[in-house]
Amino acid sequence: MKYIKSIILVLFFIGCSGKEYQLFENKNPELISSVQDINISYESKITVDDVLAIDIYNMNQKSNIFKKSITTETTNSQNNEYIVSEEGTIYLPLLHEVSVVGYTAKNLSKHITEQYKKYLKQPYVKVAIKNHKVFVLGEVKKEGSVPLKGNRISVIEAIANSGGLTDYAARNKIRVISKEAGKYKMRTLDMSKLSTLNIDNLMLRNNSIVYVQPRDGKATSVAIRDYMPILQAISSIATTLLAFDYISVNNGIK
Repeated sequence: MKYIKSIILVLFFIGCSGKEYQLFENKNPELISSVQDINISYESKITVDDVLAIDIYNMNQKSNIFKKSITTETTNSQNNEYIVSEEGTIYLPLLHEVSVVGYTAKNLSKHITEQYKKYLKQPYVKVAIKNHKVFVLGEVKKEGSVPLKGNRISVIEAIANSGGLTDYAARNKIRVISKEAGKYKMRTLDMSKLSTLNIDNLMLRNNSIVYVQPRDGKATSVAIRDYMPILQAISSIATTLLAFDYISVNNGIK
């Protein structure tokens, strides 16, 4: 009996982890599928292979230092566009290699402006990320960013480009976070209904987030899989001890 109690105790702790896989959880069922205003503020950060458009102004006029600079093999720019190298840098006139990974466009503008104050009078630098993207998280086969070829992409295409949904995906609880009229809003889409394909919020713009929530049973399934070696070990020990008790009783061992 004590071995059975041990197994039940393990299963109890497995069941306690039921919510750990869920993000953006909405505990009010009445708000499912409605549009919610959410109070967040986030900007995309620059990563390797991003394309940056950088305009440099000197005393309120566009600087001509690009024309004066000599193009070398280390320069990875075309006009005012720069591709972030694998080392996380770009090559700028006068400044040479500049680390840019981890900055937002706004923060990088300020950083480069400060650097150019050593060489220019009243410089102002404007940085923009040219390659737009959306982010797909949760129960898809490949989490991460999905590049936009134009200005928009559909939720279906974004999920397809992420390898599709996993077997654990809750198809009726797909969260979409996007910026509309200066405010971030969250919608919950029910992709199990054909009528969902007709709604306009299936189109995503730059920096939108798609989160595919897991089904309620995922945590239990994964926990059982992770704890299976322990359960098998407990079962093996229990079987061995029960067999030993049986042999002992039948042979009069005390």
